[in-house]
Amino acid sequence: MKKELLPRLPVVLFSLSCGYEPLYATPAGEAYHVHLAKNATASAIVAEEVVRGARETLAREGTLAPGDGYPRIEIEVLRADETSAGILATETPRGQEPQATASDLAIVARGYVVRRAGASPDFDTGDLRDDALAAAPLGDAERELWQREDSLRAVGHRLGGRIVLRLLGHPVVAAPPDKP
Repeated sequence: MKKELLPRLPVVLFSLSCGYEPLYATPAGEAYHVHLAKNATASAIVAEEVVRGARETLAREGTLAPGDGYPRIEIEVLRADETSAGILATETPRGQEPQATASDLAIVARGYVVRRAGASPDFDTGDLRDDALAAAPLGDAERELWQREDSLRAVGHRLGGRIVLRLLGHPVVAAPPDKP
């Protein structure tokens, strides 16, 4: 019995260790700081939310380093877009009535790893975009403003997490599929 098992042992061991590694695999035990390198939007709050989403995802992955230093993930928030999505109509007892104006809110950002001061960046994510549809009741400007800002913060937070996941080697699409 033992003589039959020995010739098969190398094949079994070889098949268990295929050597697969993600394209952007991080070295074992490496932790990152997060730094906002550029904000080209009018909202510092949105840019900070992208950074906060990145920090939370790093913490969840166990790769967040405390404080400020190197190696670090530098994030550039490049653009915040708002396009009209029309008027949202809802069914009421009197039929369909316009209830809210709707806007498609999007943020574009990118991230990369810098290992030490003055070093060239590694693992650039390229431009990543995330968006959300925001709607508020017609004639309620205050509620529309809060809905817009809350939606932009949520999009920024989600985008920061996607930047980190891409840099850590997780498969992430450049633009998420349309949400229902």
